[in-house]
Amino acid sequence: MRTVVVTGVSGYWGRRVARQLLAAPDVRVLGIDARPPQQAERGMDFIKADIRNPLLADLLRVEGVDTVVHLAWRERQWRHEEDFESNVLGSMQLIGAAIDAGVRQVVLRSTMAVYGASPENPMALPEDSPLRARSRYATVRDLLDLELSLKEFAAEYPELRLAVLRFPSIVGPDVDTPLTRWLRRPVLPELLGFDPLLQVIDVDDAVAALTHAVLTEAAVGPCNVAADGAVSLCQMAGLAGKPALPILHLLTYWGSSALATTSTGRKALGWLPIEPDFLRHPWTGSLTRMWAELGFAPRFDARQAIERSVQAWRVQPFERSAEGRRFADDRLGATIAERTKPGHAADEAGT
Repeated sequence: MRTVVVTGVSGYWGRRVARQLLAAPDVRVLGIDARPPQQAERGMDFIKADIRNPLLADLLRVEGVDTVVHLAWRERQWRHEEDFESNVLGSMQLIGAAIDAGVRQVVLRSTMAVYGASPENPMALPEDSPLRARSRYATVRDLLDLELSLKEFAAEYPELRLAVLRFPSIVGPDVDTPLTRWLRRPVLPELLGFDPLLQVIDVDDAVAALTHAVLTEAAVGPCNVAADGAVSLCQMAGLAGKPALPILHLLTYWGSSALATTSTGRKALGWLPIEPDFLRHPWTGSLTRMWAELGFAPRFDARQAIERSVQAWRVQPFERSAEGRRFADDRLGATIAERTKPGHAADEAGT
């Protein structure tokens, strides 16, 4: 019986990965979060704790933890000091606690955006490529800082089985990412004269990859994980059935730089949730290590991942709520409508 800790278990990613691990045989899941989950997962132990708590090493040691899946991450567009302390400093404290407690494996979720988008990038960036992201997006900056620090940990503690899965843009019916926010806009802004190919991955495949890394005790280090193939921005607009809005790239850069200096301007930048560089230059990764060393193959290719999301979004406005579906078999609405018709037997009995 392996004991696996999932941090951030009350959040979207922690909840989904924990649920998958609970279905695996001979795995005990211990969830850790600073706030309790809204709904308890059957079979999962839960402990309320912040990843920065200095007693965490003692907890991991007492519980005999084999693997830590670190998914307690604050995703923000704009950096705040508290978020940086939790994301970067807290993550380093957690990994240090895991090493002190004798944990064998640590699995992290990262992004290919740490490579940065550049005209000098090859079409298939290997994992040993320099990390040169110059992003204003807080999540990317935090992950870049964390990955640079992880290199030192990996060199100092080679016995630690480390798996850092770098995902491209993630899409799915219920996941919130810059690309899904871009795709859900009525008009899709893009840079005039640029149509880069982008890698994507379906959210179900991303969860499956994280689970696979745990169950196989992977020690691949940094590893690009993406769907097969790539889709251009124009192709995405066609799949979404929405018009594209070409914008002069110089205007976009100048405008976003000016707006980023004020809180009101930052809110206005929500109309372009993807940074201009990532709509202009390539940042696609090689998948050789995913296939050969991680031994994982996503279920959906890039086009299928986009189509699944678009189809789900189209039907969402017409779906009944979960509460409504729960009582659908009662047909109580139809019964009430029938009984309130003029001339119903109940009316006649009352007169």
